[in-house]
Amino acid sequence: MMTRGLRCVPLFLWAVLQLVVVLFAALPAAAWEREPVSVFHERRARLVRDTGGDGVIVLAGFAEGDIGSAVTQFRQNENFYYLTGWIEPGAVLLLVPKAAGEEGKRTVEIEKEILFLPPRDARQERWTGAKLAAGDADASERTGFPAVKSTTFFPGELQEALKDFGKIYTELNPQPEAGEENLVGDMTAKLRKLAPFATLADLQQALMRMRSVKSPGEIALIRKATEASIEAHLAALQAVKPGAWEYEVAARMVYEYERRGCEWPAYPPIVGSGLNSTILHYDLNSKQIQDGDLVLMDVAGAYGGYASDITSTLPANGHFTPRQREMYELVLGALRATEAAAKPGVTLGRGARAGLYQVAYEYLNTHSKDLQGKPLGRYFIHGVSHPVGLNVHDPFNSDTPLQAGMVVTIEPGLYIPEEKLGVRIEDLILITPDGAEVLTRRVPRDPDEIEKLMAAK
Repeated sequence: MMTRGLRCVPLFLWAVLQLVVVLFAALPAAAWEREPVSVFHERRARLVRDTGGDGVIVLAGFAEGDIGSAVTQFRQNENFYYLTGWIEPGAVLLLVPKAAGEEGKRTVEIEKEILFLPPRDARQERWTGAKLAAGDADASERTGFPAVKSTTFFPGELQEALKDFGKIYTELNPQPEAGEENLVGDMTAKLRKLAPFATLADLQQALMRMRSVKSPGEIALIRKATEASIEAHLAALQAVKPGAWEYEVAARMVYEYERRGCEWPAYPPIVGSGLNSTILHYDLNSKQIQDGDLVLMDVAGAYGGYASDITSTLPANGHFTPRQREMYELVLGALRATEAAAKPGVTLGRGARAGLYQVAYEYLNTHSKDLQGKPLGRYFIHGVSHPVGLNVHDPFNSDTPLQAGMVVTIEPGLYIPEEKLGVRIEDLILITPDGAEVLTRRVPRDPDEIEKLMAAK
């Protein structure tokens, strides 16, 4: 695609263009905000402790081809990033434990932590930019690893480590919604070939437990993603109107959070009007908004790799009909009741009698009825909450009690196709020692305030 318009370029201009390409490829990528390298080291040390120190740990990052880099920018494997903070492709992590202390007072520490980087490929860097190589003088400083080696040395280092251990901890089961299927399968096959007599053990549960409670640095990044995404929802108050297209609203919202530093959408933007507001993951965004529609917008960005998640529902013409207002206030009441119940010890799932789902469901089911006079609970067709972090649906067991430091959504909704009426209001909250902080409190939720703000455009 790049060369079609360059056939008639004079030779000297072609040389200049080639030089420009090389110079820009060598420029560092835009700044990526991350936690200090010491935080990632502490996570690696904790993982070694949590696995008991009876095996080595191996994790692979994505290669550029793993995530369709021809059509989207590179994103690192989440678990790999969580432990390394490294965002360039093709890397591999090896952790080797050692036992320290007297018998009965045994502690587990790291003997070796090695980050393997692929050898430099000057031809590829012409297309995708300069990458750090193991031999670069600042490799250890930039990565935070005491040892940075070429991936060509990985098989030998693994074999050396396995002289003292018969087990390899790695990812055996892909994390849902993370695109890890090929990565996990390929690495598992490689490890079985390199170490046919070693036992492979899965890291998924240990990493899920670690990722569930966010560090102060993670919370700070989620706040930045959320603040940028809030501005997108504020802009939607002016963008939503009869005659506008759903994709126009989506594009405006993506523009607002990306111009504030978000690297990419936390998930495909959802802007559904009329009947589309009743489709949970509608992301075609292809309909023209009509007078009298409700418009549901589930849109947020990711900052420093960390997601936000926000949903607002607006009247297309700036005024709720009586029925729309009734349903909106019902969902808003359920949102407030559920947020008030959120605190350490409470669960998210449907199984617990006093869980957050049950709070939302009972509120929706007992405070209003459908057009046939039946309770509305049957129109609440999804869970009320999920954790948010490196993935918009961070891995989590919904029966696990909440803890301070967890970040979760609260998102009750009602979807009534026969009325072409869908309402979802979604906040993001941080669980605190005695309750919860609403991180999305700046998003207008009161219907009177929404109508006032929409009238000001």
